[in-house]
Amino acid sequence: MKASFILAIVLFSLFAIGATATAAEIDWDAFSKNLIVALKSDNPGLQQSAMCMIIQYADNLTIPRSAVFDIVKVFRSDKNDNVRLLALVTLHKIEDPWAMDFLRRHRQFERQTRVKQLCCCAVNTYYAKKDSLKAEKQEKILVQAQNELLKEHVAAAGTMEIQYGF
Repeated sequence: MKASFILAIVLFSLFAIGATATAAEIDWDAFSKNLIVALKSDNPGLQQSAMCMIIQYADNLTIPRSAVFDIVKVFRSDKNDNVRLLALVTLHKIEDPWAMDFLRRHRQFERQTRVKQLCCCAVNTYYAKKDSLKAEKQEKILVQAQNELLKEHVAAAGTMEIQYGF
């Protein structure tokens, strides 16, 4: 009964999002909380639906670490490789540092080739994106320092021109 009620809430939320509402009109905090409740349920279908919605709307959701642990539990313990892959993609979309570190460490122990390959891709993509963002920040700092240095040289050249007539 409780699982049916939660499923109804999640499906209603999906239909509400699918309606004419724009992203700004949606209460993403409430939607996130409903998905977290669905992840914590004992109903595998409800958990899988919640993971699909997290994948679809990950950029707008706030997923706490406790829910990440629930998804990792599905990834580690489900007998169906397709469900494990769904959990893996969900973890990748959430981009939680702890989850990505777990997947990085887990892949050496994974026995299923398909899961291991996707785990490797997810981890590599995450860390490449993270390194790219770090490089962008460093490039901005370097450009800013270069501009400041250029301004100092222009000011110094102007001073030399006034003093020495160059």
